[in-house]
Amino acid sequence: MKRKNNSSKTTWIIAASAGAAVVAVTMIAAYRSTVKDLVPTSLPEPSSVLEQTFSFPAPSASDVPVQNTVSDVPINGDADSEPTESGAVQANKPIVADVGNIMPVEGEISHEFSNGELVKSETLGVWKTHDGCDILCDIGTDVKSMSEGVVKEIKDDPLWGVYVLVEQNNGLDVQYCGLAKELNVKAGQAVKQGEILGKTSDTNQCEILQPPHLHLGVKQGGNWIDPLSVVKRSEE
Repeated sequence: MKRKNNSSKTTWIIAASAGAAVVAVTMIAAYRSTVKDLVPTSLPEPSSVLEQTFSFPAPSASDVPVQNTVSDVPINGDADSEPTESGAVQANKPIVADVGNIMPVEGEISHEFSNGELVKSETLGVWKTHDGCDILCDIGTDVKSMSEGVVKEIKDDPLWGVYVLVEQNNGLDVQYCGLAKELNVKAGQAVKQGEILGKTSDTNQCEILQPPHLHLGVKQGGNWIDPLSVVKRSEE
């Protein structure tokens, strides 16, 4: 009875081993079939891939972006380069051309054009720019037009007093400050060089503590410039 049970167990082990072998063979066959489908049958030689070259057409002139289209700005971006003659006139830069202006009054310059620098006002006690020059002269001195032009404005200003603004034919705007209220001209009137506009007075309240003088202001292109830079003084 005992010998029969050992024989049955042996038979079961052999049958199980055979079944496992069949499963293993089947899995190996399936794996090989799958790998065969996934891997290409032929690959290019490594040398053929490395030897491939690529060429691109050179860009034409029309394809290159323009670096700078603004006039008077250096293409290479050099900030030290000088602008061309067609560029805008710099602020406070004297006129180069001979404009033929004359002095409106003769006298010593007590306060010069500050060219944007702050100077202390003797009357107001504050630091401010002096956008003109002060020419010493007695009250009642005739003030002459520096050049021919048109009287653009006449105003009695609370600080600068009575002033006459002449738009000259040479491109300058000239302001004569601290005049008497009795003037020889009116707004819109054409004036000649040397024509008397009025007389100096004490109406210039923002400089009233200074000796009697004419405050002369000159603008070029909307910017204040040194009045003495555009006139030829008699002592020169």
